[in-house]
Amino acid sequence: MTLPAHRRLVSLIQSCLGALFLLALLSAVRADVRLAAPFGDNAVLQRDKPVAVWGEADPGEKVSVFLGARTAATIAGADGRWLVRLDPLPASAEPAELVVTGRNQVVLKNILVGDVWLCAGQSNMEWNVARADNAAAELAAASHSGIRFIKIDRAIGDAPAARATGAWRVCTPRDIGGCSAVAYFFARDIHRETGVPVGLVQSSWSGAMIESFLPADTLASTEFAAVGKRWRQTLDAWPVNKKKYDADQSAWEKERDAAAEKNLPFDKPAPRPPVGPGHRDQPSGIYNAMVHPLAPFGLRGFLWYQGEGNAQRFDEYHALFTTLIRSWRAAFQQGDLPFYWVQLPNYKAGRGDARMRAFLREAQDQALSLPATGQAVTIDIGNPDDEHPTNKQEVGRRLALIALANLYGKPVAWQSPRLVSARPDGATLRVALAHADGLASGEVASDKYQVTKSMPAAALAFELAGADREFFPAAATINQDGTLTLASPDVPAPVAARYAWFNAPAATLRNAAGLPLAPFRTDDWPALDVSRTSAVTPQDKGSGRAQDYFLEKHAAFLARAKEGPVNLLFIGDSITDGWSKAPDIWENHFGRYQPANFGISGDSTQHVLWRIAHGELDHIAPKVVVLMIGTNNTASNTPAEIADGVARVIRRIREKLPQTKILLLAIFPRGPRQNTGYYDDGIRRMEVINEVNLDLSRLADGSRIRFLNINDTFLGPDGRIPANVMPDQLHPGPKGYQLWADAMQSLLDEMMAE
Repeated sequence: MTLPAHRRLVSLIQSCLGALFLLALLSAVRADVRLAAPFGDNAVLQRDKPVAVWGEADPGEKVSVFLGARTAATIAGADGRWLVRLDPLPASAEPAELVVTGRNQVVLKNILVGDVWLCAGQSNMEWNVARADNAAAELAAASHSGIRFIKIDRAIGDAPAARATGAWRVCTPRDIGGCSAVAYFFARDIHRETGVPVGLVQSSWSGAMIESFLPADTLASTEFAAVGKRWRQTLDAWPVNKKKYDADQSAWEKERDAAAEKNLPFDKPAPRPPVGPGHRDQPSGIYNAMVHPLAPFGLRGFLWYQGEGNAQRFDEYHALFTTLIRSWRAAFQQGDLPFYWVQLPNYKAGRGDARMRAFLREAQDQALSLPATGQAVTIDIGNPDDEHPTNKQEVGRRLALIALANLYGKPVAWQSPRLVSARPDGATLRVALAHADGLASGEVASDKYQVTKSMPAAALAFELAGADREFFPAAATINQDGTLTLASPDVPAPVAARYAWFNAPAATLRNAAGLPLAPFRTDDWPALDVSRTSAVTPQDKGSGRAQDYFLEKHAAFLARAKEGPVNLLFIGDSITDGWSKAPDIWENHFGRYQPANFGISGDSTQHVLWRIAHGELDHIAPKVVVLMIGTNNTASNTPAEIADGVARVIRRIREKLPQTKILLLAIFPRGPRQNTGYYDDGIRRMEVINEVNLDLSRLADGSRIRFLNINDTFLGPDGRIPANVMPDQLHPGPKGYQLWADAMQSLLDEMMAE
């Protein structure tokens, strides 16, 4: 039977739709040829070496790749993966197309050929151009079609991933703001000096530890057993921590919402999620997801800026870092690819050993023993008060100098002055340096260094030690032959020297090229044998208002000492400094003894040690020193460390003032200070203080050193500190100072009369 025309048309349409549906279904089942990052429009491919291109397709599918006259073909494996290598290409700024064909076709446009750098690390590598110095001007001038960058999207992998994601961008004022500032300023200098296109592949994560960037098989070594043990402990604790976090987060949200309903300000920070699965600290997590999928992409080399997160475990860093360099080179299968890094700059760091970053820098420096490595020394351009210095231009420039000299044959000065040798010479120590032509102290002016002789040598962060391994500040003389002569009145027979061996030294010695003298030490003493903690390491306050106030007070104390006489001297922190707010009590109780108050707000034991080393006791001979110091150490030091710091202060006082008696006071009690804009755990602090005071009591000898604990005087019947005694639960008010004076008077009079 013949269907009517309209029925035939309907049947034909249905047949076509069915065929289209079947075709769509088959297409859905069939995998298109595809590429992953780091391939994409606007990419830069590495010149002068085979160009590896890879991706995924149907198992057994033929895949062909074309780039200009270069072509290669292969068959996708059983897992659907394929890889080809095109013959090497010369550098080219002419945009080209990379074409990949299988059952479908992928065309990548605007491809350049030049030099590609994998840029990795933590926050200082991640710090973008929009937040660098002179950002507005830098962005406005950033029109460089020959510079491209791709930020690999953040991800954590439990196992090596096959794919990463990210998109290439051309350097324009609109887009470059999100690029790593260090990487961009490096690329800008390279591109300007060579004309070669530069591609930047950025795999960075703020706060990440180095172990997150290492392959799992390398961390399986017994050498790194501690890394795995720490992570297992973290995972074991995670369920409990996660449960607590969820409860805290819920409570925080309720508080926030309640404040919003009442139109009240709410600035309480949200709880921090606990470390656990998928966290940036997961060993190998970043490597698996953000580095491994990029290999074997053609590279010119690696740029690395990391170490801050590992500073407190500096003793592990050298092995981890050298293992990372070797493993990345192996993963990318291109021989000893150049590996350049930034040595950590000067930064005070708010906790731990005042020298821990010096030892971390040493671990970085030791990696220069590997071939094709380079280090940009930045000890002179950090910010002591901020872990993220914004002068990324100079950091990028110093990295670029290394590359320009070693890879591009440019006649540029690129090496920082370095220690060659040191030898004792009587009461001095003579230090020989390399690359030290024009060595002088200097300050930064714009982006150029004005090399001068203006800074006193004593301010240049040198130290000397004798056979007792006790380090003291040393003066440095720059000799005509470029050597240094170091001397210290406290070290009559020096055997070891150190330069810039602190977290945040005042290191401004540079050569004629404006490159800083690299931190060094001439000893090989174990890190924990000398100056174990910040509590025993003389230190000023770095920079900023705290440093200005500290130096202003220090200068006033020097003047007071020269003015004389001083028969009774108080040394301490803000609690001692606060006697200036109770002048009548001070005068009534101590005025007859010609007293002086050498208390500085915010001081810890290390600051008092610095003050003593810089002359505060040189022109006085008091009969008694009243010493109370250590409460500010309780935020970062253990009880034993604090007691060591106080003991070191007493030792220095006795060396300077051998006839003076010391009245050592127990560290005063303190309570929770919730009304000061932060939460100070007074209960935890008091546990530390009580333990310290027990140790301090053992320092007394009953004669030259007396110990006095008057803490019960400040407590009410309920064991708490009354508000009229210490209004902020730390600093005495007028009543508190009266209680102090009364409780101390009898013993003080006795000691003054002896």
